[in-house]
Amino acid sequence: MKNNLWKILFLIVVSLFLASCASTKKVTVKPNEHMEVGWTPRTVFQSPSYAAWFDTGYAAYQPQTEYIDRLKDFTENVDLTVVYGTWCSDSKREMPRFFKIMDTVEFPSDHITLIAVDRTMQIPPGIAKEYNITNVPTFILKYRGIEIGRIIESPKTTLEWDLVDILSPLLPQ
Repeated sequence: MKNNLWKILFLIVVSLFLASCASTKKVTVKPNEHMEVGWTPRTVFQSPSYAAWFDTGYAAYQPQTEYIDRLKDFTENVDLTVVYGTWCSDSKREMPRFFKIMDTVEFPSDHITLIAVDRTMQIPPGIAKEYNITNVPTFILKYRGIEIGRIIESPKTTLEWDLVDILSPLLPQ
């Protein structure tokens, strides 16, 4: 009897494990999780759901001056599209830094497009395919409507250095 009980318990544990592995493709919203989706204004980060991590990250980040000075030479012909997730730890780290950099260089806000995606990156519909999104955040830089580079998930060095690296062919020497 005791041996059978252990077998049953083992089968239950294995079944639960297999069921959880099979469900790894399913993406669900966590209880009480608020998540933005779609085209969003920057003011979304002022909402109580996001302000704590955004404001803390923004205040703490000190962009590297030598790269900021180079980025101040942005032209009106540069546009940035940022696909991010309010649920994503990388987005929570990089979005405050991104806006600290953009504010410091006084980059025109009407040249920044923000698109929030859900955990599946399928809402808004077609975003992942249209923008070739595999990870968030993805910062897409365009010059005169043509993509010239992107930063995916994390910068190689720092966000401001990577921006300068991508934009350096366009910046005055």
